[in-house]
Amino acid sequence: MSESEEEYIPALGIRALTPFYDLIQRWVVRDTIYKSRLIEQANIQPNHSVLDLGCGTGTLAIMVKQTVPTADVVGLDADPQMLSVANSKTARENVTIKFDQGLTFSLPYPDASMDRVLSSLMIHHLKTPDKDRTAQEVYRVLKPGGQLHVIDFGKPQTFYGKLLAPFLHGFEEANDNIDGRLPQIFEQAGLIIREMGDFMTFFGSLTFLYGEKPYA
Repeated sequence: MSESEEEYIPALGIRALTPFYDLIQRWVVRDTIYKSRLIEQANIQPNHSVLDLGCGTGTLAIMVKQTVPTADVVGLDADPQMLSVANSKTARENVTIKFDQGLTFSLPYPDASMDRVLSSLMIHHLKTPDKDRTAQEVYRVLKPGGQLHVIDFGKPQTFYGKLLAPFLHGFEEANDNIDGRLPQIFEQAGLIIREMGDFMTFFGSLTFLYGEKPYA
């Protein structure tokens, strides 16, 4: 097993569940609803360079490309099994998207090369040091004025979400999210961050984040 394969957690925590990922996302988490909202929030323009960070099976990247066909969309994920599914889906949907295998805290893209970075339910898989490094990498690859748009677990706002919080706290990687520290992590990297609302799922409360890289 390569070093990169040792440093990430499969999307559902157990590799054997990967074939069921899209099914769970669609019917349990209702991912197309919140991903559509994330794309709307991102306000992607024609010819923008867009990175789907931790793209999984490519659903968000495909939705971006279908929404803005002239956007240059790239997806990155550490899991080759997920990327294989993503490539099959793009062929089926007849869209062109480049998928790269790599780690979010060591991005293979030049400085100031992206207009938008989007991420959906990936950040909570990272331990705190890797969240910090990922935030720094996002800042690096964004163009001045470029934007980060994230949906991920956040500090619970509802009674149901607060009931689930102790369970989620059992996972070290999720603690920053549940404690509401994601905005601070990205702010420390240099981005201007705003929280843009919440989305309730069976697994807990998700928070939309908007970040912008200031002009020098």
